[in-house]
Amino acid sequence: MVRFLSDEWIAALDVAAQEASVPPGVRLTIQQVVAGDGNGGDVRYHLVLADGRLRVHPGEAENPDVTLVQHRDVAAALSRGDLNAQQALEAGHLKLRGDIGHLGRHSKALTAMQDVFAAVRADTEY
Repeated sequence: MVRFLSDEWIAALDVAAQEASVPPGVRLTIQQVVAGDGNGGDVRYHLVLADGRLRVHPGEAENPDVTLVQHRDVAAALSRGDLNAQQALEAGHLKLRGDIGHLGRHSKALTAMQDVFAAVRADTEY
């Protein structure tokens, strides 16, 4: 088991991400900011889709296309599948910054990779 939002969890996401196949031409960096990690700080990590690959890196992205900001409880619900992004957005629990149109243009690629993190999710302690 890996603890949600820990360095080990982010590393496990990256290992799983490397198994994903990203359609050619997709270039997207998604910054995740999770406020209130349980230790009084924020957790930042980012997903990079480029060159047919997906990677997950700890920390701040240099030039993210989109930044998603949410509190820890919302991030956990999204990760577990108890809540989807649209529901979180509509309720005001998920904030999006950046080029939302760019994110929308790659929505099919993101949907196709939806289950790439299933094994990590099953091995996560929330």
